[in-house]
Amino acid sequence: MMKLMLAALVAVASLPVAAAIPLDQALELCRAEQNALRRLSCYDAISAVTASTATQNNTASVTATAVAPTPAVPAANTVAQKKPEADFGIEHRKIDEDAPDQIYLSVKEVRYSPRKELIVEFDNGQIWRQNGTDYYKIAAGEQHYIKRGVLSSFFLGNDNNNRTIRVRREQ
Repeated sequence: MMKLMLAALVAVASLPVAAAIPLDQALELCRAEQNALRRLSCYDAISAVTASTATQNNTASVTATAVAPTPAVPAANTVAQKKPEADFGIEHRKIDEDAPDQIYLSVKEVRYSPRKELIVEFDNGQIWRQNGTDYYKIAAGEQHYIKRGVLSSFFLGNDNNNRTIRVRREQ
């Protein structure tokens, strides 16, 4: 078993010189390696060989395209041809550049849920509920702000003190 691993390591180590082993066989040899450091160096050797091969192929294709000019494609066509699969799973990560980071609102009504979570209704009709049960002093008629946080979180606070609580929009 040890001789087989040694032979695989020697074969992979000689990849940059010979590059005669097909890529899939080289990957199988790397997968068979039990030592993590050796396995990593094996994969690094493969990537170095493929990168140098790709660089050689790219320079050859650049000279070929320089000889034969290609017609220009309008930029509008490339945008229209964008596939919906490209945004699949990350639609929620799109950031609206026009959205403000913080808004100031006047409190219309304050009430509490059965779990003692603060529920605040503002003059514009928005209702925000506290995440958690931390104490936050708030009264009707006061001016407070909702500030955007990371990972789609929001904070309720005011300029008179530096306390904030995490909230989520109900309505």
